[in-house]
Amino acid sequence: MFNKEEIGEELLKLFKEIKDKAVIVEGKRDKEVLCSFGFKKILTINKGLYETAEKTKDKEVLILTDFDKEGKEIAKKLNIFLQSFGCKIDKENRRKIGFMFSKLRIKKIEELKGGNYE
Repeated sequence: MFNKEEIGEELLKLFKEIKDKAVIVEGKRDKEVLCSFGFKKILTINKGLYETAEKTKDKEVLILTDFDKEGKEIAKKLNIFLQSFGCKIDKENRRKIGFMFSKLRIKKIEELKGGNYE
């Protein structure tokens, strides 16, 4: 059984491993939080989901929308659109992050702000 500190450390370790990947998030605050963890290629959903997928230049993308009901729906739709443009979706890391979020009892990316996930 993991405690929150161990899960937090694992999450930070995973973020270090994937910080160079292209990531799609829902909004500006999510982007700011991921920037604070060293992510550089972050695309926010500004217009529609199709338009966001269409302007994605990377061939592999991590969809890091929130893990609430709405965020999961957005992720499903983005997945379909991105694949139609030939993108590979990093589902494995989304699954790992979702698992860690559930253990930390958070659902939104912005809840990680300042490392306040404990």
